[in-house]
Amino acid sequence: MRTLLIHSIIVILVSACGTTIRDTSPQSRSEPTSAKSSTTAITSSALLKAPDWFEKGNALSDLGRYQAAIESFDKANALKPKPEAWYNRGIALNNLGRYQAAIDSYDKALAIKPDKPEAWYNRGIALNNLGRYQAAIDSYDKALAIKPDKHEAWYNRGIALDDLGRYQAAIDSYDKALAIKPDKHEAWNNRGFALADLGRYQAAIENYDKALAIKPDLHQAWYNRGIALNNLGSSETAIESYDKALAIKPDDHAVWTNRGVALENLGSYETAIESYDKALALKPDNHYAWYNRGIALENLGSYETAIESYDKALAIKPDNHYAWNNRGLALKNSGRYETAIDSYDKALAIKPDNHYAWNNRGLALADLGRYQTAIENYDKALVIKQDYYGAWYNRGLALNNLGRYQAAINSYDKANALKPDKPEAWYNRGIALNNLGRSQAAIDSYDKANALKPDKHEAWYNRGIALADLGRYQAAIDSYDKALAIKPDDHAVWTNRGVALENLGSYETAIESYDKALAIKPDDHAVWTNRGVALENLGSYETAIESYDKALALKPDNHYAWNNRGIALKNLGRYETAIESYDKALVIKPDNHYAWNNRGIALADLGRYQTAIENYDKALVIKQDYYGAWYNRGIALKDLGRYEAAIENYDKALAIKPDLHQAWYNRGIALKNLGRYEAAIENYDKALAINPDFELARNNREVLQQLNKR
Repeated sequence: MRTLLIHSIIVILVSACGTTIRDTSPQSRSEPTSAKSSTTAITSSALLKAPDWFEKGNALSDLGRYQAAIESFDKANALKPKPEAWYNRGIALNNLGRYQAAIDSYDKALAIKPDKPEAWYNRGIALNNLGRYQAAIDSYDKALAIKPDKHEAWYNRGIALDDLGRYQAAIDSYDKALAIKPDKHEAWNNRGFALADLGRYQAAIENYDKALAIKPDLHQAWYNRGIALNNLGSSETAIESYDKALAIKPDDHAVWTNRGVALENLGSYETAIESYDKALALKPDNHYAWYNRGIALENLGSYETAIESYDKALAIKPDNHYAWNNRGLALKNSGRYETAIDSYDKALAIKPDNHYAWNNRGLALADLGRYQTAIENYDKALVIKQDYYGAWYNRGLALNNLGRYQAAINSYDKANALKPDKPEAWYNRGIALNNLGRSQAAIDSYDKANALKPDKHEAWYNRGIALADLGRYQAAIDSYDKALAIKPDDHAVWTNRGVALENLGSYETAIESYDKALAIKPDDHAVWTNRGVALENLGSYETAIESYDKALALKPDNHYAWNNRGIALKNLGRYETAIESYDKALVIKPDNHYAWNNRGIALADLGRYQTAIENYDKALVIKQDYYGAWYNRGIALKDLGRYEAAIENYDKALAIKPDLHQAWYNRGIALKNLGRYEAAIENYDKALAINPDFELARNNREVLQQLNKR
C-alpha cells in the first residue's frame, strides 16, 4: 500500500493590485502671460474723454478692480472705439474668468487692428481656458505670423498641442520657444512633460534637469522628475526627487501621493501608508491616495482596513473601477467570496472590458468550487485580452479541478507561449500530465519549472511521484531529497520517499523516512500503515502490529491497516485473530478482494479448506482476474485432494500471470499426485525457467526423475 499522491496547486492572483494610478491632476505648467498697455493714475470722471476712460480702466485693472475697469473701457469705446481699449477690456474679462466675453473683446480689437499680435496671443489663452485647444493654436499661429519671435506664443501653443495629445508637435513648439529664450524654465519643464507622455522618460528627466538648473526651487519639475524616475523603475531616486519637491512645497498632496506609490513599489508598505496619510491630511477627498493606501494595506495582509480605504475612495469617486476591483481582491483574500464577486460586478458595470476584474471574479468563483462558471469568466477576460497570461493559467487550474486534464494542458500551453519564463504554468502542467498517466511528459514539465525556479519544493516532490509511477524509484528518491533540502519539514515528501525505498526493498531506510514524517505529523494514519508494511517485510510482525494499531487509533475505518494487521497476525501463526482483523476490514469495505483472499489463506492455515475456497470465491466475484485468489484456491483444492480441480485453478492463475513460478510448481505437485510424472516434470521445468533458484522445484524434479528410472 502507498499513500495518496498529493499534488500541490498554486493559484496566481492577477489583478490591478500593485499597479497604481498616478494623480491625474495636470502636471504643473507655468501660466500664460497676458500683455497690457502701460497705465497711469486714476483721475476724476468729470468731463473725461475717451483717452481718459481708457487710462482709468488701465489703472483700475492694475488694482485688480476688473469689473470697474471693464466699465471704464466701455465708456472709452462708446466715445471712440480703439483696438487698445477692446484689447485691455478682454484682459480684464479674462482675469474674471469670463473667457468667451474676453474673446469677443479681442475680436473687436482685431477687427480694427488685425495685425496686433498681443490680441491674437491673449485670444489663444482664453480659448485654451475654454478647452478649445485647436482654436487656441490657430490664434497663436496668427500671433506668430505677425511676430515669429514671441516665445510666449510658442510656449502656450505647446501647451494646447499637449492638451490635444499631440506630444511631438508640442515638443516642436517648446523648442521654438527655447530657441528664442533658452532660460525659460517653464518650457523645459513642459517639454519634459510631453516627452514623458510619449514614454521617453529618460529624455524627460534630462529636460526637468534643464529646468532645475535654471530654477532649482521649481517644485513642479522635481515632482515630474520623480514620476518619470518611478516609471523607469528607479523608485528610490524618484523618492529623492519627491522629497526635493516637498522641501519646497510641503503641502502638495499630489507629491505625497506619488511618493507613497514609489515606496509601495519598493515594498515599503508601512512608509507608503504614512505618505498617503500626509496627502489625505492635506486633501481628505483625494481618492487616489485612499485607493493606493488600500493597495498598501492589502499587500500587508490588512484586508479589512484595506477595504475601509477602498470604501473611502469609492465614496468620493463611485465610478473608480480599479477601486471596486481591488476591493474585491481584499474581500476574496478575507474569504468573503460572494461579496468579492459583488465588488467585481460593480467594477464591470463601470468598465465591462476590465479583463482584470473578469479574471479575479473567476478566481473567487473557483474558491467557491464553481469551476465551470470560473472558466466562463476567464474566457470573458481572454476575449478582451487574448494574450492575458493570468487568465490562461487560472483557466488551466479550473479545468484541472474539473478533471479535464487535456483541456487544462492546452490552457497551460497558451500561458507558457506568452510567458515561458514563469514556473507556475509549467509546474501545474506537469500535474495535469501526471493525472493523465503521462509520467515522462510530466517530468519534462517539472524540469522546466525547476530550471526556472530551482527552490520550488513542490515541483521536486511531484517530479518524484512521476518517477515513482514509472518504477524509477531511486531517481524518485533523488527528487524527494531535492524537495527536502528546500523544505525539510514536508511530511508528505518524507512519506513518499519511504514508499519509494520500500519499493526498492530498503525497508529499514523506508522506516527511517516514515519516522521523519511522523515526527512532523504524528497523526497521519497512512504513514503508520506504511510503516507497518515495511516492518512486516522485515519480519518484525509484532512491531508491525503496533504500527497498524497506531493507524487504527487515529482512523478506525482504515481497511488497509486492518487487512495488513491480519497478514502480520497470520505470519505469527495467530490465525483466528488474523481472521478477526480481516473481518474488520470487510465490514468497512466488503468489496476488498485482498481481505477476502487473505482471510481464505488464514482459514486454509487452520485446515478449513472448503471455507477458504468460499472466501477465494468472494474475492473472485469482486475481481475475476485476481490471479492470487485463483492460485490460492488451487492450493486449497489440492489440500482437499481434488487435484484435477486444483490444476484448473492454477491454469486460471497462469492465464493471467504466465510467469507465476509458484503456480507452475504447485501444478506439477498436483500432476505428480495424479501419477502423471512426465507432465509434472514439465511443470517443474517451467517454474525453473522463470526462477532458476527455486530449490523446491529442482528437488521435486530430481525425485520424479529417479522414480521414472525405476
